[in-house]
Amino acid sequence: MRVQHIQILVAIADHGSLRAAAAALGKSQPALTQALQQAEEELGVAIFNRTSRGVEVTEIGERILTRARTIASEIGRLDEEVAQLRGEQVGAVHVCVSPLAAVRIMPRALTFFRKSFPNIDVRLSSGLFPGALKPLREGRTDLLIGPAPPAGMAHEIAVEHLIDTPIQIVTATDSPLLRARSLADLREAQWIMIGAPGGPGDIFRQPFIDHGLIPPRATTTSESYFGALAIVESLGAVCTFPQLLLEDVIKTWRIAAIPIRETIAPLRISLMTRAGHPLTPAADALAMCIRRRVTSM
Repeated sequence: MRVQHIQILVAIADHGSLRAAAAALGKSQPALTQALQQAEEELGVAIFNRTSRGVEVTEIGERILTRARTIASEIGRLDEEVAQLRGEQVGAVHVCVSPLAAVRIMPRALTFFRKSFPNIDVRLSSGLFPGALKPLREGRTDLLIGPAPPAGMAHEIAVEHLIDTPIQIVTATDSPLLRARSLADLREAQWIMIGAPGGPGDIFRQPFIDHGLIPPRATTTSESYFGALAIVESLGAVCTFPQLLLEDVIKTWRIAAIPIRETIAPLRISLMTRAGHPLTPAADALAMCIRRRVTSM
């Protein structure tokens, strides 16, 4: 398959239709249709199903596109890396950050980075495992900073420990739950889980299990830290929260830590990259700035 076909397949998948992909690539729709037909004939499978609303990726097409995205991102990185090695300030570094990393790590790290790379684009997105791992594996993300995933989720990913943050259980400042002194007092509380099931927000269950208690069920799940905090503040709900971020949050939210006796295991914050794939000079420099920032925390 030609490189051009790979780029076209990714564009069609990203834009959802041949017309939109053609406009994005500056090509005619018949040219893209012909290129797609050539790719499907060469592979011997249908990559997309045509619908009245555009195109839908087939099951086999999903596997093909995973590889295609990786190849397309590597081609783009090759161009950027060569230009950066020539001393040109071109290209971008894509960084996915957890809320803690966004607030406590990236601002200072970017200050360091901009001294040497003032014209390199840094594109930030937010996310936690497991959802943030796929873009990293596919090469759409260069650096991922956040809670380290379990070993079973970390295949093809290099995980570098940065810092540990203690974990607190928080509620609203006017909540009667602030009088709680043990996990047992919080079993009937309204729990909020931050992030997707299977992600770092799931840690609230383990302390109960460790102390011989039946863990509560999170009746609300929020992909947004701010959304979770709004619920905690307004309803007096509870959730686990990183202590290193708490001191910033309590400045603007009516949130406080519940002084329970039990200790919750700290959350390990890590810098993650694709294993076996070297970073561009700019991405490597930003990774060094991230490490430098963490050493001062």
